[in-house]
This record gives sequence, C-alpha cells and structure tokens, in this order.
Amino acid sequence: MIDALKEALPMAIGLALSPFPLIAIIILLMTPRAKSNSLWFLLGWMLGIYFIGFLVLMIPGLGTDQGEATIFSGSVRIVIGIVLLLLAIKTWLKRPRQGDEIVTPKLFLTIDSFGLKKSMLTGFLFSAANVKNMAFSAAGAARINQSLSADGNSFAILAVFALIGSLVLMFPALVYVVAGERIEPTFLIWKKWLIKNNKMLLVIILSFIGLILIKAGLQIII
Repeated sequence: MIDALKEALPMAIGLALSPFPLIAIIILLMTPRAKSNSLWFLLGWMLGIYFIGFLVLMIPGLGTDQGEATIFSGSVRIVIGIVLLLLAIKTWLKRPRQGDEIVTPKLFLTIDSFGLKKSMLTGFLFSAANVKNMAFSAAGAARINQSLSADGNSFAILAVFALIGSLVLMFPALVYVVAGERIEPTFLIWKKWLIKNNKMLLVIILSFIGLILIKAGLQIII
C-alpha cells in the first residue's frame, strides 16, 4: 500500500495544489453557510477524484496479476504526460502580460450564493470534468494499479489518494474552524493572490507532473 501511494504521490500533489478549487473553497468559507458549503464542496471534490480513478482501474490491461507494468500502462503515462505539457504550453501562452487587467472568472463571482447541492456539484466538476485534474486522477490510479501485488486493494488505496489530493483544500477550512470570521481579511488576500498567479502556478504544476509521467512511461516501454 505504501509503495503504491508513493508512486501516485506526485499526481496527488498536483491535485492538491490546483489553484481554482482552492479559490472556490476560500470564497465558500466567506459565505453565511461557510462550514456546510465547504464540507460539501470537499466531498464533491473527493468523489470526483475517486470517480475518475475508479473508471481507470476498471480498464483492462493496465497491469499484470503480479502488479507489473505493461506496455499499455506505459503508453497511458506518456499520453497523459504529453497532454499535461500541452496544457502547460496553452496556459503559458494565455498568461496575463504586464499591465493586463486580472479578470476574475465568472464562477467566482456567483459561487458565494451557492447552497449545499451546488457546492458539492461544483467540487465534483472541478475534479471530474476538468481535463488537468482528470489527467492527474487517471495517472494516479494507473500508478496505484501498477504498484500493487495481486492481493492489494486498489480501490481502498484510491480513497487514500483522493484524501491526499484534498489536503491543501482542507487547510483553509481548518483555519476557519479555529479562527472563525476573523480570518476573512486573510482569505481575501489569499484569493486575490491565487487569482493573479493561478496561470503561473498551473504551468509549473502541469510541466512538472507531465515530465514525471513521460519519464515513467518511457522507462516502462524501453
């Protein structure tokens, strides 16, 4: 189990450091129903990670009965790695230039009016319908599947993977529980910084994880 989680850890870190869901939960923590909305958002986020990972684990041919990697699994890593690098290039080209106005995404202008269901659905879509996060979840599940022996429980480890991929999102929620509404001015500073720098953060994360996956895939194939 530990070996499988180590193999999937870079992908879990990529999920955990995603700036958009972090912005979303910070905004939710400044609403009247902060605790409940943020809790349901986190639940939706983790379910989305697990859902994509579950679909990947159901794909035949990712690993042998002994948990050894196959040519197919190596090819999957390379393809996902290339997708992430292409997304990094696209994000870099769309980064704001010096003097450009920083535009707040429309979702973040309305998310403070969400209830429990919309909060959960938004969390789910951030992880299960976002290409970057889908790639992280899929790659993480593939590496978990490869690293387990025949008696390993990949679905249980996938749940731990989803939890690790949510730790950074849990941090502001824990801060809010301790500090309450007094922390809102700090949340506003965090939100503005993340909105301003989210493109560069994404470029770094996507490039790093993409190169790791391509390297891992080539080692399997070659």
